[in-house]
Amino acid sequence: MREFAKVPPQFWVNAGERKKLGWQAQLVAIYLLTSPHANMIGVYYLPVNFIAHEIGITMEDASKGLRGLIETQFCSYDHHSEFVWVHDMGFTQICVQLKPADNRVKAIQKMYLDLPNVSFLKAFHDKYANVFLLKNRSEYSHYLEAPSNTLRSKEKEKEKEKEKEKKKKDYLSGKPDDALFKILIEKEKDPNSLRSLALQILQFLNEKAGRAYRPVETNLRFIEARLKSGITLCDCFQVIAKKTRQWKNDPIMMGYLRPATLFNATKFEQYVGELVVATDEDGAV
Repeated sequence: MREFAKVPPQFWVNAGERKKLGWQAQLVAIYLLTSPHANMIGVYYLPVNFIAHEIGITMEDASKGLRGLIETQFCSYDHHSEFVWVHDMGFTQICVQLKPADNRVKAIQKMYLDLPNVSFLKAFHDKYANVFLLKNRSEYSHYLEAPSNTLRSKEKEKEKEKEKEKKKKDYLSGKPDDALFKILIEKEKDPNSLRSLALQILQFLNEKAGRAYRPVETNLRFIEARLKSGITLCDCFQVIAKKTRQWKNDPIMMGYLRPATLFNATKFEQYVGELVVATDEDGAV
């Protein structure tokens, strides 16, 4: 998670088109610049439900705001991979022109190479190639495949595979991290399967509540049971976000930020009911 983000005053001065789109676009825009999931190049994984839950607005408002920003060329969104690109964020977070000796050149190049094949990949490269001294992917692949580096590349691949296998074997006794959850989710053939959704929910709980609950059957079965009963991913995220706000700073209640309590059959239905009441009364969760 980033410790800070730059938001230039021009964000408000040059907001004419966004103002016409309504408050949703303005709110989503400032969130995209300051999101804890963001990075310095402005291209990062961001499901729409993350936007809704972390701002505290409905999925409809989050989607409306995002659509408006896409229409005004503030950002692009790849719905298949759920990656967003905030077009000018690279300039506002870094600078206008990097020098070859700047350590950020290598860091940015790595971030670019690690991106999936998102729809706006070429547009990003065209926009920032000169100022950030980016190599395109074909050039970089050719460099890696050069005879002098072939062995080193193979060794790195083997090390990565060993590390991945180690995470799979050791996660029961260690503290889970984002990489581990990603590995486990990718093992599921269907991204919308109960196990995949349960893993996403448990990861969200760890992130919001500052916990380290392991992706084991003891924790996942409570979440999967609620999903089987018809509870949605959106409901689960909302309950986690709301209960974290209510209990995290309470020495007694913070102990109940756990799957066994949050996803208890009777209690969870009450928590979901509280979300509906809060929406009716004050228009926000």
